[in-house]
Amino acid sequence: MNPSSQHATGNAGGRPLNIANAAKQPLASHCALVGLVARKHVETHHPRRPDWALGALLSGFLHDIGKLDPAFQAQLAAGGPPDSPFGAGPRIHEMSWALTHLAFDPAKMRRQLPSSLAWPVIQYAVYWRQHTPINSWETKRFASLSQVCSKAGAWMVSYQESLMRLLEDIKTLAQVALFEIEPDVRLTGEVQTPAYDRAADLARPGASMTEAQRALDKSMCAAIRSALLFADRMISPMGPGEVGDWLHAWRVHKRLPDLVQTVQEVDDYTTIPGDHRFTQGGLRI
Repeated sequence: MNPSSQHATGNAGGRPLNIANAAKQPLASHCALVGLVARKHVETHHPRRPDWALGALLSGFLHDIGKLDPAFQAQLAAGGPPDSPFGAGPRIHEMSWALTHLAFDPAKMRRQLPSSLAWPVIQYAVYWRQHTPINSWETKRFASLSQVCSKAGAWMVSYQESLMRLLEDIKTLAQVALFEIEPDVRLTGEVQTPAYDRAADLARPGASMTEAQRALDKSMCAAIRSALLFADRMISPMGPGEVGDWLHAWRVHKRLPDLVQTVQEVDDYTTIPGDHRFTQGGLRI
């Protein structure tokens, strides 16, 4: 068997395969590769900020964990659109963001991350992984973690095993040490969904952050979001076999194959598919 085709599944032990998109990429493989490419993007444009590169890596690993939703998986299996199930439920980015609160103890994350990379930065990038607030009307309907969880259905209270397995698969595919999930994290007070303008949330701590610190935080969020979206747009059109080839090359050679993809710059925050050619590092050709 071709090693790349074997590794393209992104699952071990013959478990049911969770899919990421219409290209039928395994969810673990998609998340692993998006994280690796997002890190490369930040390393290219911000070589002196290894903390930002780490933020891009982790955001890429976690950006689609909400796709563990059985309703989303059933929709893809039935040939439905590769997007969030429509209706009363929350969208994928909202469920992914919710899981970053439910499954990871913020105190432990602070101890594991560098002091210059706050866990809320990664949560912000996971939530706002689209180039614009695509759900401005929904942010009012799902303004908090409790609202997202109540609308998401029963799977949000039984996610632990599937998320643990997904993270184990990502760790194996990317060969990067990952944190463990913490089932039933105790949250104090209501958790609000993050504002698109990072400055609005940074204003809440009051005097705890200087203006310079807030400006640096906002720049870091913009860099990570840009890298995450660039990587997602670059990887999503690939076939599952190609994704497996890339990850196999990464494990063997510790480098990703060269890829040139056609994308279009929109603003300082993002890129989307278009008519300009870029390398995986985000350098325009």
